[in-house]
Amino acid sequence: MGTSCGGIAIKTDTTKIDLYKVVKTIFGNEFEKSESYCDSRTNNCVYIGKTRDFLVIINSYLIDTFLKKIKTKDIQAYLKLFFNSDFIFAFEIYDSGDTYSYTLLYNGTVKRQFKAVIYETTTDIGEPDPIEQKWRNGTTIKEDLGGGESQLLYKHPVTGELCPESSLPRTILLELMQEKLGFTSENMDKVLVEKGYYKKNATTLTEQAPDNNFTAGPIKISWWKQG
Repeated sequence: MGTSCGGIAIKTDTTKIDLYKVVKTIFGNEFEKSESYCDSRTNNCVYIGKTRDFLVIINSYLIDTFLKKIKTKDIQAYLKLFFNSDFIFAFEIYDSGDTYSYTLLYNGTVKRQFKAVIYETTTDIGEPDPIEQKWRNGTTIKEDLGGGESQLLYKHPVTGELCPESSLPRTILLELMQEKLGFTSENMDKVLVEKGYYKKNATTLTEQAPDNNFTAGPIKISWWKQG
């Protein structure tokens, strides 16, 4: 079935962070705690959790808009809302659409940003992380698949693991998450010490237009509106 989610991991002391307050601040007061699963790829659902050192917010609309705003002045509102963290890891992993991206921000500055969609690189900014370099600068092997077809395999210089070129963005993303965050999208549920789904309440869904506001202190951004 694969994984389909996008989110932001914010390095901060989470000891006194109230997840519900975070959701209300970012997404609005109409969101309520849900005892059941909901789809965080919509603007009606948020999955949020924390470890001791990271606050993790999973919502496709948030990550999509966050990435679009990185090169604009609006990004300052996000950084302020995210505690002016010295490290933010933004990621997308959509197996169904073969879309994988990772953005590493240190002290509000993008040091590395990469995105691949359907096996094609669409974004490649900054210096590759050492984890990336180990894979990309390693030995490659051309594997004969028969029938005149072949695929390129990358060999990890330390572990010897072989990875098809088409799977490399996903593999690197998961390794980066494990190294930087201590978890991946695949084991996140087991690692987060406090977590939950929050849904927009039914009354709001029927009475309110789908556009919502992202509020960061005194600055208001209509972030549900794409573009």
